[in-house]
Amino acid sequence: MKKIFTLLLAASFVAGVFAQRPEGVIMKASTPPVIDAEVDEVWAEANVYPIDKPFAAEVPTVDGTTWKMLWDDAGIYVLVECLDDAWLPMYLDTPEGTNNWQYDKPEIYFDVNFELLDGAGASAGAGHMQVAPGPALDQNDGQALTTSFQGGAGDATYSITVSDPDANYEYFIPMEALVDADGLQIDLTSTIGFDVTMIDRDPGDADRKRAVWANIGEQSESWNNMDDVGYITFDGAEAGVYVESVSVEDAIVDENNGKVQLVATVLPEEATNKNIKWTVTGGTGKASVDSDGVVTGIMDGTVEINALASDGSWAEDNCVVTVSGQIVTLPEINLIRNGFFNDVNAEGFAEEWGSFEVIDGAIYIPAPEVTGNWWEGGARAGQNDFGLNATDLYTFSFVAWSESPETFYIDFEDPANGYNRFGNSTHEFASGISDESADGSSQWEFVTNVDPTYYLIDEALVFERWLENTQEGFNLMGGKHDEGGVYLDSIILINNNDKDFLTPGYIPVTEIVLSGGDAVAVDATLQMAAVAAPANATLTEVRWSVVNGTGEATVDETGLVTGVANGLVSVVATAKDDSGVTGVMDVTVGAVGISQQSVETLRLYPNPAVNELNVVLTSENTSVSIYNAVGQRMEQVVVSGTEYKFDISSYAAGIYFVKTGTSIAKFVK
Repeated sequence: MKKIFTLLLAASFVAGVFAQRPEGVIMKASTPPVIDAEVDEVWAEANVYPIDKPFAAEVPTVDGTTWKMLWDDAGIYVLVECLDDAWLPMYLDTPEGTNNWQYDKPEIYFDVNFELLDGAGASAGAGHMQVAPGPALDQNDGQALTTSFQGGAGDATYSITVSDPDANYEYFIPMEALVDADGLQIDLTSTIGFDVTMIDRDPGDADRKRAVWANIGEQSESWNNMDDVGYITFDGAEAGVYVESVSVEDAIVDENNGKVQLVATVLPEEATNKNIKWTVTGGTGKASVDSDGVVTGIMDGTVEINALASDGSWAEDNCVVTVSGQIVTLPEINLIRNGFFNDVNAEGFAEEWGSFEVIDGAIYIPAPEVTGNWWEGGARAGQNDFGLNATDLYTFSFVAWSESPETFYIDFEDPANGYNRFGNSTHEFASGISDESADGSSQWEFVTNVDPTYYLIDEALVFERWLENTQEGFNLMGGKHDEGGVYLDSIILINNNDKDFLTPGYIPVTEIVLSGGDAVAVDATLQMAAVAAPANATLTEVRWSVVNGTGEATVDETGLVTGVANGLVSVVATAKDDSGVTGVMDVTVGAVGISQQSVETLRLYPNPAVNELNVVLTSENTSVSIYNAVGQRMEQVVVSGTEYKFDISSYAAGIYFVKTGTSIAKFVK
């Protein structure tokens, strides 16, 4: 990063430390390698480094294993070629196998912080990163896969090929995913920490054996402490033009859940990296800001937003967003993200929770393939970072049930400090697991009921073991299931100070009815009207949008529709309150006959639908998409025949649209 040294002593000390460990020089790739775990010709440009040091007293049998690395403007490429005497990934050691980190695979570590010797490892995140996906059944054939990684700001791509007992592992880490503890992108002109740990396990072994490039474990493994990793520099990297100034103006959000786009002026124009890191830093109100600088109002008051140049120049500016007109409901003050599981992706998985399915509005934690410790077997979902503190009181509750009574665990833990359960609870379910977190810790062990049961764990939960460097982790853990799975819903964590901001007597909209007409000519206008019920709802105003089908139209904020191209469109009015209720009307743009003709090419049943939706087409090999009421595509398939059955069990209740190349139809869930 762009730092200024004023003490020569400090510089000479750092140079001396660097000399005590292996160093690698990373060459710039003339062309990017294909991520297929094959050794492309471009890999001949890379330097080769051995992974030949035993970790601690372990005795691995991977002699000749090496790593290579290349870089370009897009990111970093890593190739590990493992020469083994026995191939044993986790899935081949069932029923013993329960954790990928105990079986054959590499673990790749980066430390991109300016201060490298800070006693922290990948478990702490904050500029310390681990990329370590394990081999999986039927996925070791060179296909490119995506994995999230500890401490990074995005996803990595990886690929594995196996020539039993040997294996190749290839990775691509995007440059923007490599960010330090301050959220600043990697500076390729600096020295960064790096290591590879090659895990080796042979049939009959009681535990893993590890080989490393640098960290032999005199302090700890790199997961816990990266101070003994090696160092790498990037050949050909040149210092870019740093940002000198950032300026951003104040803004206003004056309607419920309204949005405003902040725009940062970054100078000089020729700055190499003009990306901005946006952060909410304080204020009397509440709002969120995304990576693009879009602010969404949550709670009335003022909100301070920081715009920081991500090139390491530390150029920044602050603005104030004045927020008013907000309705504050329970989901908005819930610190657990998507705690009601209303946000579901196209695959039916709960957003913010990884690859866990939503069934009937609840997250489903399946029984693990192998029972063992509560955190094992793939039956673990979680989140990190909630903005907690050590003084305020919190309320924590959830709803749970299961197909049969099952032992289940929920905890708040701190990987940066020995997985300490960093809160205290008075609930009878609270259980300690170590001297650092004795009885009363923020870990709860309970047996689920077959019927949905509400658990009010604590109305005075305090995170008094929270430290300045605490990594706030929350986990749902079902590793001791014997059979069946566990369902959880309405997981709520609230700072008790926020309860006073809930809108009293809030009455949500339950229905919106549209009127005004069902046809408009091209280049003509049609005034739509929307009536929300009940009449005494707290906020009855609506936002207008259009889902284009075979035709095209626009609509302004007053509901005035303008025809653009012949065909069928759907005009949508969405309640501005927190209900999410929509009203929809199909409008024909152009000739009246177009609407009937397009509807006849597409038939849906049942409608309303609950778990399954059948689509009947008039032609084969047709692409069919489902959109929600705000135009987001839920899923898309190519139907080879004339009928297809969609599984919509994970969809939230609402109005949806089925669209083909020639028609559009709506259904209700």
